[in-house]
Amino acid sequence: MGEKEDREMLVRIDERVKTVFNKMDDFELLFTNHLHHHEMWENDIKGTMKWWMGIMFSIMVAIFLSERGMM
Repeated sequence: MGEKEDREMLVRIDERVKTVFNKMDDFELLFTNHLHHHEMWENDIKGTMKWWMGIMFSIMVAIFLSERGMM
């Protein structure tokens, strides 16, 4: 390889390295946003499950008490 070809190859390698590092930064931001989305989703599910468990418990108590003739 000549001096010119070596220089061209170094420029290409440098461009590829810059592209990879730029994509890594984008991936880190994407991954962070994705984790935040999952945290929000889990908190929403937990809140909804507590609410539904309360409703189910109330229904079960009402059925139990109606069977016993207390309601």
